[in-house]
Amino acid sequence: MTRFAVCLLVAGLIPALVAPTPAPADDGIFSPFLSEEDARELGEKQHPRILKTFGGGYDDGGLAHYVGRVGAGLVLAAGEKPENYTFTVLDTPIVNAMALPGGYIYITRGLLALCDDEAEMAGILAHEIAHVTHRHVSERVNRGIFARIGVGLLGAVTDSSAAQQLAGLGAQAVLRGYSRDQESEADRAAITTLAGAGYDTAAMAGFLKTLRAHSRLKAREQGRDPDAVDSFNIMATHPRTVERVEAARAAVAAEPGTPRRERDAFLERVDGLVYGNNVDQGVVRDRRFLHPAGRFAFRVPEGFRVRNTPDAVKAQGPEGGLIVFDGARVARGRDLTTYIARDWMTGVDLARVDPLTVNDMPAATGAGRLRTRRGPYDARGVAIRFRKQQVYRFLFLSPEDRTAALNRPFRRATYSFRRLSAREARAIEPWRVRVVTVETGDTVKSLAREQPFDRLVVPRFRVLNGLDKGAALEAGRKVKVVAAE
Repeated sequence: MTRFAVCLLVAGLIPALVAPTPAPADDGIFSPFLSEEDARELGEKQHPRILKTFGGGYDDGGLAHYVGRVGAGLVLAAGEKPENYTFTVLDTPIVNAMALPGGYIYITRGLLALCDDEAEMAGILAHEIAHVTHRHVSERVNRGIFARIGVGLLGAVTDSSAAQQLAGLGAQAVLRGYSRDQESEADRAAITTLAGAGYDTAAMAGFLKTLRAHSRLKAREQGRDPDAVDSFNIMATHPRTVERVEAARAAVAAEPGTPRRERDAFLERVDGLVYGNNVDQGVVRDRRFLHPAGRFAFRVPEGFRVRNTPDAVKAQGPEGGLIVFDGARVARGRDLTTYIARDWMTGVDLARVDPLTVNDMPAATGAGRLRTRRGPYDARGVAIRFRKQQVYRFLFLSPEDRTAALNRPFRRATYSFRRLSAREARAIEPWRVRVVTVETGDTVKSLAREQPFDRLVVPRFRVLNGLDKGAALEAGRKVKVVAAE
């Protein structure tokens, strides 16, 4: 949760439960056929929006320079001019890579954490470069597409599978939306580029296996069947990951390349990489959300799984319960009961609005019922005045037949909201990727259990290191672990 002054209002959130969000009006700057000059201009215009949406650029330890240097070599191998490309590492745990018209290539630190060597990272960059060189990006530009980047929040409420994928993968489906043929063409071009740059082309197929393992892990985290990962397209128009693995393997067999992986160089660069949310975005620790820069914290009920997104903190729970937490500005002197009724929850048929106090902070709450495509939902909003014009807000949603059971857990979440002292805020550190050397006696389980996760510690370790189930560790090998600091 990186921004609080400008967040989605419930007035805009609630209608999404009832009907699809209409496409934004045409702003006149998009065209399905872009010249190189127009593509560059469009990329320059959208680049700041991407940075704002995905937490800005990340450059701890010169990582951005390293990625840019590798990217420039791939551009040369693809027969293009490096000066026409811009490579950016995005400061987000989202596992994502994407491209904009005009040669803007993005890779997230969440995706970098999953790579095992430079060759795997190069495969990702080469794939995105191919989307630019083959003009897939320009062909897929639609009117108003970038204005819909924020639909991930709506997906958590509507529970539509497509929107859920957006919520989990950021704006990738919106920004890309490539056809199967385009994805396959980009895979083949990427392998040719890898070979031209001297990398082991098998790295691409290997990393696609890691992505599949990561998707299965995320499914387990969310309480879904991991075997269902292969039964649907991760992106509506993308080839299934398994299909892409097989296609990449066939391409690798046809063009083996040179076995250069540069694993030590890559691991040296990612040692110390922030894992999960950065502290200035707020961090999730077990069921707690802690925001040291904002100096506040709260805890969600037992059984709820917390996710921090750029626009809100969302917690999905049992029995259909959902919590959305965000912040907003209020007019000077605005009474909170009036704010809830007239400014915030205007899309809800409120039964009543009452003042209250939460840990010595003035607050107010309003409740009402919604008619949604999933049936009737009860909605309760709580606005807490943190400063004169700053409020933090809880939106609690529950199916009408589960509201009574969730009432007490939701109340506990409300009254868990508190201010953090300066000392508490200073003590909060991000988790980081650390590279360690396997010693005699170390096992997957022993290293995995040293990590700060509360569940799925062994699967997380295996995915982080691209290890198949049952694979053992060899003494002297370097591996990645997540460390709390």
